[in-house]
Amino acid sequence: MFVEIVMQKPNTTVRFFGALSIFLFLFCPLPSPAQMTTLRVGTNSPASTEAVLFSIAKDAGILKQSQLDVEVIFIAGGTLSMQALIGKSLDFLCTGGTPFIVAYLEGAQGKIIGGVNNRLPYGFVARANITSSAQLKGKRIGISRFGSTDDFAVKLALAQFGLNPKFDVSITQVGGAATRLTALQAGSIDAAVLTLGLVQIAQKSGLNLLLDFIEKDIEYQQVAIIAREDILKTRGDVVHRFMKAYLSGIRYYKTQKEVTIRKIMQFLRTNDRQIAEFDYTQRARALPNDGKPTIKGMQLALDDIAKDNPKAKSLTVQQLIDSSFLP
Repeated sequence: MFVEIVMQKPNTTVRFFGALSIFLFLFCPLPSPAQMTTLRVGTNSPASTEAVLFSIAKDAGILKQSQLDVEVIFIAGGTLSMQALIGKSLDFLCTGGTPFIVAYLEGAQGKIIGGVNNRLPYGFVARANITSSAQLKGKRIGISRFGSTDDFAVKLALAQFGLNPKFDVSITQVGGAATRLTALQAGSIDAAVLTLGLVQIAQKSGLNLLLDFIEKDIEYQQVAIIAREDILKTRGDVVHRFMKAYLSGIRYYKTQKEVTIRKIMQFLRTNDRQIAEFDYTQRARALPNDGKPTIKGMQLALDDIAKDNPKAKSLTVQQLIDSSFLP
């Protein structure tokens, strides 16, 4: 441009602006595109609803629109993952209402800012030789960790069966859902609660489903989005962007069924579409359209904890939740 200008008839004004353009180009570069914010989000299952949702949200450009790069970190068990959040190894955590309440009662400063699974998407599964709940007496039941969501689900199932978790069975810490399935298949434990996609795999391998929580339609905060209060106070703009992207991700998850099912198959590491479609249908039911947590489900968790922890009796669900960051 500058060369073309100076080859024309002398014109002081044209030469001046041509030189000015070169100066601005060299010494005042154009503003760079908006910088992406990287966030580390914890999950208790590598094939969780939130892991699938954030993956398809990234593929669809939803996260980029909010200038976010979300890294999903798998940490087995709500108790350990809460420690990672409190220790600032994570920016946000997707875990159950039960481990969050336990941590809150111990002084953790955080809030539930969104709901992921507002129903219990679990099945209580037993070894092939156990066909009724009566046969569970004296048997070993695997959970991830004491105080975790699946620990609560096991106790809930045992109550349905009329069994006492302290005297009728032996509850042992094994690990995440995939680890529990492996332990069941190997005979290391006799029963466990598994997430829905794994329940289908378990049944196809000969294990028995003794209780389907989805059929019971029990409201419970199986997974919530949790943030530390320091992030809510100092990085409110980032939290708003994150929750806006999350809500858009929910809509995409529910409306783009084929895309989501293919992603679920990838995360479950299965070529069986039937397994993935069942997982999708049940998880979509538990995923709230408005992204809000379940008040009723949190109260259920709080009442259960209050049985053993007197401090929980003075706590209210409203103290645990902050929905103001949702669009």
